[in-house]
Amino acid sequence: MTGESEQTFIGASRTTVVEEKVILDEEYDPGFAAEIVKYGGRDVKTCHQCGNCTGVCPYSLKTKYKTRNIIKMCQLGLKSLVLHTPWLCATCYRCYEHCPEDINAAEVMIALRHIAIREGNIPDFIVRVSKNVLKYGQSISPSREVEVLREQLELGPLPYAQPKHAKNITEIQHIIRATNYDELIHISARPEEDE
Repeated sequence: MTGESEQTFIGASRTTVVEEKVILDEEYDPGFAAEIVKYGGRDVKTCHQCGNCTGVCPYSLKTKYKTRNIIKMCQLGLKSLVLHTPWLCATCYRCYEHCPEDINAAEVMIALRHIAIREGNIPDFIVRVSKNVLKYGQSISPSREVEVLREQLELGPLPYAQPKHAKNITEIQHIIRATNYDELIHISARPEEDE
């Protein structure tokens, strides 16, 4: 495949914007489509590139890679080029509702996330959110400003600060250790060890 060129159409008009990409041998993974199915995605090979998914995607106007293009890269086995893209999906499933081939691009994106994490391609925000879940039992790190505001409004402490919540956090940490999620994303299941 060295030196072969793949034209990927971007946007709605095939006559106006074309991106030409040379596919190198090291970028090609012939088993990639099967790997996507293994992790819960649909068979991307059945996609005929109609573009309905891109047309309804809330991120399509905000990102370089459109849903249709990501599916095309999956079809072509371009694993190394596509593994940074699944974090752009809101998993709203609008693509699935409009797909005549029943592809369910949202599930493909979820499968790509699993593959990306297993390949060590983990965005910083995933690590940060995971550490927050370990430490606080929630994805967002509480701030001192919020705590002060809650005190002023007499709302009481946030759940993570309440003694009864400590048991829940311990259970979350146990689940994370039991599933090896901490090892998978390279964080400690004991947040105090990570600091």
